[in-house]
Amino acid sequence: MDTAARHEGELAAAARDGDRAAMRELAARFLPLVYSVVGRAADRDLDVDDIVRDAMTGLAAGPVVAREPARLRARVVTVALRHLTDARAAARRRRLARESRFGDLAERPDPASDFIGLVMLRQALTHEQRDVADATRWLDPSYRDLLSLWWLEVGGHLSRADVAAAVALPVAHVAVRVQRMREQLDTARRVVAVLHARPGCPALADLTASWDGRPDPLWRKRIARHLPPCDGCAARGGGRLTPPERLLATLPLLVPPPRFTPATTTAPPAAVAAATAPSAGVAAGVAIGRGVPSGVRRR
Repeated sequence: MDTAARHEGELAAAARDGDRAAMRELAARFLPLVYSVVGRAADRDLDVDDIVRDAMTGLAAGPVVAREPARLRARVVTVALRHLTDARAAARRRRLARESRFGDLAERPDPASDFIGLVMLRQALTHEQRDVADATRWLDPSYRDLLSLWWLEVGGHLSRADVAAAVALPVAHVAVRVQRMREQLDTARRVVAVLHARPGCPALADLTASWDGRPDPLWRKRIARHLPPCDGCAARGGGRLTPPERLLATLPLLVPPPRFTPATTTAPPAAVAAATAPSAGVAAGVAIGRGVPSGVRRR
């Protein structure tokens, strides 16, 4: 066990014995990790702050810190992913209920709540890093979760064993999943490249005429199938891609909003909800443009 893990184990033991200062220090250590795991994997219609708050209060109130100090980080990210999965399921139920009642008038995600877009605004990213961040929106949800963990692995914040424990797979199986995730990510990067290309492809514009402009795995597959036979799009999206680990390894953990503090993340849930409630209009100034790229028609 390395020095950091040993210290975290000692803090966990103290927190298990009721030391609130130790619990706050653990929260301070793990909050950026949880925020990064959830934020980088969350769907557009999910409230990242709410999920992180629930995960952190669950950590403070639950048995996670009481068992297996050497695997503490793996258990923390497992809890974060479980809350993300629960939030996705709840959001899906709400979507289905709205669609059954209102059909085409069903509520759509607010661009101001697009977390990846907000990250791209807040961080100084290179062109290729922005394209990778944009491409994450096009991944299957399970691969978004894995990418979020692998992102932390290449940055040195998680070990491969931590990732394997978080996704409940043997290490050898994780290597296969990571390879498949990277292949899907490369496809998504090429899709992003052709959608952003100027001038646009007329054939692609016809193909995407019924697309609503939201990244979607089904549309990723449709657009990807268009690329090889189209000389123009193959040229736009067929260039050599920089390995994603070279682009992601240098990116720091996401910084939680100031309202997230060790005190609020170890307080009772009701107190945390009041302390971390977003102020009115916070999202208004951070929306990122989500219009369909020029050259791609929209009905």
